[in-house]
Amino acid sequence: MPEFKQSIVVSSAVQQALKAGLPVVALESTVLTHGLPYPQNLEIFQDLESILASEGVAAATIIVFEGRAHIGLDEPLLQKILPKLQEPGYFKKLGMRDLPLALALGQSGGTTVSATMKLAALAGIEVFATGGIGGVHRGWEQSLDISSDLRALATFPVTVVSAGCKAILDVAATVEYLETLAVPVLGWQTETFPLFYTAQSEFGIPRVDDAKDFAKLWKLHKLMDGKGLVVANPIPADAALDPEKIETKIACCLQTAQEKGVSGKALTPFLLDCLAQTTKGDSVKANLALLKNNARLAAKLAKAIAKKG
Repeated sequence: MPEFKQSIVVSSAVQQALKAGLPVVALESTVLTHGLPYPQNLEIFQDLESILASEGVAAATIIVFEGRAHIGLDEPLLQKILPKLQEPGYFKKLGMRDLPLALALGQSGGTTVSATMKLAALAGIEVFATGGIGGVHRGWEQSLDISSDLRALATFPVTVVSAGCKAILDVAATVEYLETLAVPVLGWQTETFPLFYTAQSEFGIPRVDDAKDFAKLWKLHKLMDGKGLVVANPIPADAALDPEKIETKIACCLQTAQEKGVSGKALTPFLLDCLAQTTKGDSVKANLALLKNNARLAAKLAKAIAKKG
């Protein structure tokens, strides 16, 4: 499979960590390519990698650049990428189904949750920190709009640390669909499924409080199942938004999207941008806070999994 191997590049730092059995955490690159304008996107990328490094964990940011999937961004690669971040449309948004085409045609793109999981699993990385997973969109009864993130969770053996699912989704349907797919959803020191911008909800989930317990659970889960697993980590209390106010803003943004005919891949970025504007940046601040919080927890879990004995 020489062609396949040439299409995937694992950085030397990530290779060394994996070979030595040291903790590694995957990060998605849509935060860098689609999440925020330059240079804020670079700042959060650097913050997340710094958090992992401070915990003694190798950061494996995953991105597709000029037809090659890179698992881990070293400085020479980053310097090649930086000018392109300022070119609108240069980086595509890649889900797992888009990877073969992007690699074959020499394209560049930021990896979503599903694509990041797929590439992380191929590299042997077991923990991935993100903001919120995708899921079942509101109005799915008419559109059948369901994120491939859920299918990825039912396929690839990767622990995904997230602040629940994105609040713009149909949360009840997302939680139900994860149950249908037999994907475990665990609350980190909480018994309810967090709602991205807010810490609690009406949806009960099993609770785990200790990284050592999680490591035992993960080992058994891999042996018995082989699917992914969600560790739902609530947003820090001081960064959370008022649940009623943010729900009102989401409803308004959904109405605007419908009026403008926005759907498919364009819907999520449109809604997040709309929320950023209508909350005067508060939703962005919350997003950044939960991303950092999830990176810290992912580091803790990765170290527990990697620990011998």
